[in-house]
Amino acid sequence: MSINVLVIDDSLTCCRVLSEYLMQLDVNRVEYCTDADSAIKILTKYIKDYQVVVVDLHMPNMDSIELLMKLSDLGYKGGVIIASAMENRIIEAADKIVINSSLRLLGALTKPVSTKQLKLCIERLFMMESDLAPKPVSISLDELHRALNENKVVPYFQAQMDAKTGDIVGFEVLCRIQLGNKLQLLSPANFLELAESQNLLNELTEKLLEKALSQWKLISQDDSCANCSLSINLSPSQLNQASWPNRLLKYCHDNQMEAAQLTIEITENQALSEQSQYSSISRLRLHDFGVAIDDFGTGYTNLTQLCCLPISELKLDMSLVRGIHHDPLAQTILKSLQEISNKLGVKLVAEGVEDLRDLNYLEKIDNLRLQGFLICRPKPFDDLMCWLKAHKKVGD
Repeated sequence: MSINVLVIDDSLTCCRVLSEYLMQLDVNRVEYCTDADSAIKILTKYIKDYQVVVVDLHMPNMDSIELLMKLSDLGYKGGVIIASAMENRIIEAADKIVINSSLRLLGALTKPVSTKQLKLCIERLFMMESDLAPKPVSISLDELHRALNENKVVPYFQAQMDAKTGDIVGFEVLCRIQLGNKLQLLSPANFLELAESQNLLNELTEKLLEKALSQWKLISQDDSCANCSLSINLSPSQLNQASWPNRLLKYCHDNQMEAAQLTIEITENQALSEQSQYSSISRLRLHDFGVAIDDFGTGYTNLTQLCCLPISELKLDMSLVRGIHHDPLAQTILKSLQEISNKLGVKLVAEGVEDLRDLNYLEKIDNLRLQGFLICRPKPFDDLMCWLKAHKKVGD
């Protein structure tokens, strides 16, 4: 899929410079206009043609704050880059408007803007919007059926750590599939879309739960995991099914596991709009299950909606965590999420911690959990048990 950009800036020189910089990146076409009214007319008619909009805060007639609100009203689903020479406090105010709307903020850049900054924003777009990124090789429907029938679904576990203490506080179960006797296992990017389109997602989830919860019995017996929680993903489409809360209760009962130990992560690839989805979330919480909004900042849930959802955990997407040590935008978003998570009494998790400089920054944040390759790579059961022993020795 191509990436087309619309630059909105009252300076023709800035429009041309930004266009030149953007064309040096993974961008197919750049267009620009020098007033907000023209931009709204273009986007009203061709809103799906532009994957990125670059907005200057200082605009004549219609100011950029009003422009951003109109973009939100239009239901614009692309990425927004704020580029301005105005003071940081005004840029941060615009950040918060975007965060509280349905818009996807890729960056808030202070002029003069560099190609390096724009490159980070385009990379963030790829992480947020999987349709734009190169597609992994998919498996066939026959291969997926065979993997399910032959019990080739393999749970991988990734640890979460308390940012301040370094204690292990939880694990996320990730799904892998083995094709035949091949050593390399496939990640969800290779099969999840196919499973959902062929109504095989429930079967896949059930196979994963059966194995993961039986292995969790042994993992939770380790001293360092006694008070840990376990997370597993459900899609919004699965939340439409009223049977899932009862199914999960049965899995917990069969594996002598308390419901409070299990957190259901809801992926944000679809909007949480159906009444049945809200009902399922409420029922899960009534039965003491944890509920987490996964990949927050890339999907459809905004801060206003969060206040209405009885969630227990919020996971900041990796696209907003990578490079956070030098990214004022990501730091502002984290600060906003800290405030609301503290107010709502929910846990906050930063995903995608892979850079030591990011880790050093995040370790200073209160009430934050960390997840990522720098903490622990996803591991099958046997490897995880070895990792736990090694982690314990390092702690000692």
